[in-house]
Amino acid sequence: MSKNNYPVSVVIPTREIDDSYINHVSKMFSHPKTQIIVYENNGDKSLPQIYNEGLSESIHDVVVFMHDDLIIETTNVTKKLTRLFDNNPDYGIVGVAGTNKLLSGCWWQERSSIQGQVKHQHEGKTWRSDYSGKFGEDLKEVVIVDGLFFAVHKQRIKHKFDEEFPGFHFYDLPICVTNHVDGVKVGVTTKIQLIHKSLGPTSPKWEKNKYFFEAKYGHLLPIVLE
Repeated sequence: MSKNNYPVSVVIPTREIDDSYINHVSKMFSHPKTQIIVYENNGDKSLPQIYNEGLSESIHDVVVFMHDDLIIETTNVTKKLTRLFDNNPDYGIVGVAGTNKLLSGCWWQERSSIQGQVKHQHEGKTWRSDYSGKFGEDLKEVVIVDGLFFAVHKQRIKHKFDEEFPGFHFYDLPICVTNHVDGVKVGVTTKIQLIHKSLGPTSPKWEKNKYFFEAKYGHLLPIVLE
């Protein structure tokens, strides 16, 4: 098998399985042996629980975790991701947006420290949040990546998802922070372009998990990369 030409696993939680969306994901990842694992969940399990199941059930070393409201614009995602991991062996987590300065549970608190690019779609309008420009073939090291779309290399990460967090919020920050402090690099790429059909608003449940995150991991904050 040639370099960069190996499949990945893709984990998608959703309230209701949509075959057309699965076909879209399969087409954009393109590798014929892509493993797509879809979990139908109406809140019976938390996202950390589901994502840890995905880690266990995945058959490939690179595992992608993504929301079910994304439109993938980039073709041949598999090869782009595997090339990034092959060319950057110190990295265990790669996403499309994140920050190199984590001050609190609100990771986007300091706008100037956000890295990456994400398009948003709402009420018929689509726009790009261009946080930092493009990196080309490089990765930009960050402290955490946002959970809308990110990949982990199972042989490189040292911590899984923290199942003490209930619901659908704060599954991404704990796994990034715990791996980062133990020497696993976390990075952002601009090689993968997405449209997120949600603005990701906060909520009382998000606030509750934010306080819990700061209580549990606050002794590590702030985490700042030069």
